[in-house]
Amino acid sequence: MLVAVAADGQPDDVAEHAEARALARATAAGDRQAATSFARRLLPVARRVTRALLGSGTDADDVSQSALIELLESARTYAGQGPLEAWARRITVRVTLRWLRRGRRLSVVAHDEDDLGSEPADLGDDLREHIPRAVTDYLALLPEPQRIALVLRHALDHTLPEIAELTGAPVPTVKSRVLKAEETLRKLIRRDLNLGRPAP
Repeated sequence: MLVAVAADGQPDDVAEHAEARALARATAAGDRQAATSFARRLLPVARRVTRALLGSGTDADDVSQSALIELLESARTYAGQGPLEAWARRITVRVTLRWLRRGRRLSVVAHDEDDLGSEPADLGDDLREHIPRAVTDYLALLPEPQRIALVLRHALDHTLPEIAELTGAPVPTVKSRVLKAEETLRKLIRRDLNLGRPAP
């Protein structure tokens, strides 16, 4: 197996994590230029996560800003054990879920198809080719806990244990929510296909 090696002889991912850790440390130490670079690098991550969970409205923008502030304040906690963006994604998911728990609810999940991908997971080839409506229309019909679990799993690529940690639900509950959400999506799409419902 070949491993890409940086100029200093370290594997690329190790060098990249070390560089990100240095940036995080400089940010935590109050270096304004580092903080600006840190924020520019992580704001797109925060926006992608919040838009995937909340939609592309003002709430998502507000929560993205809150997440960015938390990322800047938490920069000292980045240990360089993995990609900086993965660390930022976990923190942003936590910020977003806290915001949701404070009583605000999802109105429509992720209007931007790029945030979620264009197809629900594991629907079968026939259904994928003929989905009558946007995926976001179907996601908006799911109960919030199922919608969040599904988006975290399939749009943001979290594992079931990670989703359990982020949402505070046991792994079997998370698995059940994802499976129920997938089954509900299949039923809704099949219903629309049987009714011949045109795409909006």
